[in-house]
Amino acid sequence: MAKESYDHKNIDEKWQARWREDNTYRTESDAGKEKAYVLDMFPYPSGEGLHVGHPKGYIATDVYSRHQRMQGKSVLHPMGWDAFGLPAENYALKNKVHPRLAVEKNIATFKEQLQKIGFDYDWSREINTTDPEYYHWTQWIFLKLYEHGLAFRSEEPINWCPSCMTGLANEDLDQGRCERCDTPVVKKQLPQWVLKITDYADRLLADLEHLPKWPEHIKESQRNWIGRSEGVELDFTISFKKNPADNDWRDADGKPAHFTIFTTRPDTLFGVTYVVIAPEHPWLMQALRESHDVLENGSEIRNYLDATAAKSEIERTAEGKEKTGVKLEGISVVNPINGEEIPVYVADYVLGNYGTGAVMAVPGHDERDFAFATKFGLEVKQVIAPPFKQTVEPGIFRENEPVFVNDGIICIIKHWSEDTYLALKWKKVAWGTLLTGVVDEGLSAEETVTKEIREETGYLNPKIVRKLGAVDGLFYHVPKQVNKHVHGHIFYVELENADREGIADEENEKHDIVWLTSEELKDFLTPDTHKYALDVFTHGYQPYLGEGSLMDSGAFTGRESNEAMADLAALAGGRSVTNYRLRDWVFSRQRYWGEPIPMLYCDACGVVPVPYENLPVRLPEVEHYEPTGTGESPLAAITDWVNTTCPNCKGPAKRETNTMPQWAGSSWYYLRFMDPHNDNALVSPEDEKYWSPVDVYVGGAEHATRHLIYARFWHKFLYDIKVATTIEPFTELHSVGLVIAEDGRKMSKRFGNVINPDDVVERFGADAFRVYEMFMGPFENTIAWNTSSLVGARRFLDRIYTFRNKIVPEEIAELSRSLHKTIQKVSDDIPAFRFNTAISAMMILLNDMEAAGKMGNDQWKAFLRLLAPFAPHLCEELWQLAGGTGSIHLATWPEANPALLVEDTVVIGVQVAGKRRGEITISPSASEEEAVQAALLDPGVAKALGGAKPGQIVYREGRILNLIP
Repeated sequence: MAKESYDHKNIDEKWQARWREDNTYRTESDAGKEKAYVLDMFPYPSGEGLHVGHPKGYIATDVYSRHQRMQGKSVLHPMGWDAFGLPAENYALKNKVHPRLAVEKNIATFKEQLQKIGFDYDWSREINTTDPEYYHWTQWIFLKLYEHGLAFRSEEPINWCPSCMTGLANEDLDQGRCERCDTPVVKKQLPQWVLKITDYADRLLADLEHLPKWPEHIKESQRNWIGRSEGVELDFTISFKKNPADNDWRDADGKPAHFTIFTTRPDTLFGVTYVVIAPEHPWLMQALRESHDVLENGSEIRNYLDATAAKSEIERTAEGKEKTGVKLEGISVVNPINGEEIPVYVADYVLGNYGTGAVMAVPGHDERDFAFATKFGLEVKQVIAPPFKQTVEPGIFRENEPVFVNDGIICIIKHWSEDTYLALKWKKVAWGTLLTGVVDEGLSAEETVTKEIREETGYLNPKIVRKLGAVDGLFYHVPKQVNKHVHGHIFYVELENADREGIADEENEKHDIVWLTSEELKDFLTPDTHKYALDVFTHGYQPYLGEGSLMDSGAFTGRESNEAMADLAALAGGRSVTNYRLRDWVFSRQRYWGEPIPMLYCDACGVVPVPYENLPVRLPEVEHYEPTGTGESPLAAITDWVNTTCPNCKGPAKRETNTMPQWAGSSWYYLRFMDPHNDNALVSPEDEKYWSPVDVYVGGAEHATRHLIYARFWHKFLYDIKVATTIEPFTELHSVGLVIAEDGRKMSKRFGNVINPDDVVERFGADAFRVYEMFMGPFENTIAWNTSSLVGARRFLDRIYTFRNKIVPEEIAELSRSLHKTIQKVSDDIPAFRFNTAISAMMILLNDMEAAGKMGNDQWKAFLRLLAPFAPHLCEELWQLAGGTGSIHLATWPEANPALLVEDTVVIGVQVAGKRRGEITISPSASEEEAVQAALLDPGVAKALGGAKPGQIVYREGRILNLIP
């Protein structure tokens, strides 16, 4: 227990005021210094203010940036506000205030809360995306994109809320309903501006390899979002049933009516059992017109399309969502590989804006297609056999030795009267198998089943119930002493009775017959192929997604699937193409509260960009900006603002009334922080070159795709036009784990579990709050708030405050090793974002300090500098009391003495034949002979060796000792 508690209120206020007066954290560009640009994903200032989860990432960057500053670097650690967007507009409409006033109030609240926590932000660099002096340059970037052919106008669907009479982004929906009023949304086509982000898809993908300090799961999310896939396009010709004359229908390309399919797996063409098209597919729209009348169930299809229009893309493609769809009665399509006619369905899991809007369904080898086929009772064909290579004894496949390839059979054979199954226990090798055999030339697999059962077991009346599929096995056949690659056809067989004849002696010498339940078989079977066969029998076939040998694929049967792909595609008339999941970025929002898009429309001149010298195009200051009810932005109703003059012909023109999405301002803000008050350029070349790229970027993993991809896209464009000098904006990325409520739920006013950081700081102090947030667990983990643990963080700081009275002039030798180990640990952990273990190391050191009862003044000041990034207020106070000069946050970071980091002894475990039998305490540089001598004195080791000398010794200095008899 601490003997006294420090007055956090006075200390916090005192030092926050001093830092402001002294400009302690003022950023200076110093070409003679190494720089550190540390950035948080800047916040959206909501009306609810911060809860204790929000500052976790901000505290982390604060600790990191303070550490960098103490290492002598020029630090840029700014803060600003991402304040445009629908939430502010909705709040303002609901509360009858202008969104600018609402945003200003929210920013003031956020800023006050952040300042109470004691961050080292340089507030002179504060930026706000709603400031015209800021969005001047957002509009400038848009005009540059347009100038380079990367911005174009297109008819695009919006999520239309008929109640709010406004368009919504996907992120503003909740299960297909308006997040604000809960009304189902519908799709509505409107002219909108689109950015050609797909032109940068390959670079966005390839340059992920230049980001080794990004979490792999974030990079993988981006790879999946970009979704580059190389494959082929194939035409599935439509066959009309209702009116055969429709078979003369020709598409725009002059070909017979067809669906073009994109696939990366032409090796599965023989497994296609149906085709699915998207509800938005243009052919379907055409076919449903009364003039065509080619579909027999048009009314049913229209109802399905109406229901789909109310769903978001996320809902339609959600993993685990129950599949829905409608068969197109009256048509089928022809599989180009074999001429087979197969049905066509419309289903919402296929998207019109991805690929060709139509897919060939291979339920035997695709989980999504399998789920759909299972629900609608469609055929499932297996056309690729999964390969299993034996990797454990007996029968390990021997690489680089000849392989004998055979067709074979694997039989699951049921007893005639009991619920048991025939298995073979081999006598000369430790195998447990099902009945198996090789298909002889001239025999079918089915004929082989009857033959092998009779030869190996003597049973006379087997009945093949069904074929379960096939599997490939690569193994070493121990009795025959050869590698085998067997394409095994799996059959389920029932014995009709016990009739049986004798079998040859050589069969009796090979194995015994045993009857086992399916559960007993699981543990009995040795080969993976036989375990797979049992699993298919027990649980049913599940789609196999990998490669293997082809089966039931005509002349291609037996070939390896990856090797046969090109030939299969060519036979089916395939055309090589590259597709992307990434779509061009729809850049328009039908809102008032957003950056105006700087474009004009002139009857004489067409689309005209606003001249650069006329930027910014400011939002009009109006009292009312309710939705127009037409789908257009509220700006469309503000005629004084809309009507303007064409800069080319001086005739009448109208302004673009859509505004930019909230993502616009956040796609380049990191550059403006480098030079926030520049009226002549987005950023000066000198400042950009010095500060770029951002060294450490911290934010939520939920931004893995949209924000981080949009920012990378804009940055690469700015690099191309020589505004940026680096190909990537962010060198190192850290994802902050969520802080949830003590009840395990998300903090929300609805649940009544929100904890306000103001209350925590008031009660415990800013430093206790900071230390607790960094100590509560690994930075990237989601962790529940725990007030009792916060009390522990405060107690830790009180103990440090109390210890100030035990400082002596001379160094305390017994603390030297502990202090320098802690210096090294904290110095390593802060850059690695292992803040919890850094604090743990300082807690251990404090225990040693208290045990010693005193500490030297220089040692004490070194300890305070280690703690200062975490507890800046208390450490600043104690630094001054200890006679430190200037601010502790401008002091030099302590360095560990390497000589004091070497351990005198280490404890290592001793293994005998791989099992731990004891441990020894030795010098970390002890020789092998010294380590073995010490080990032999351990009773557990001596017993395990049984008096024998070790025949083999595995020793790694200070780490491993394994004695093998």
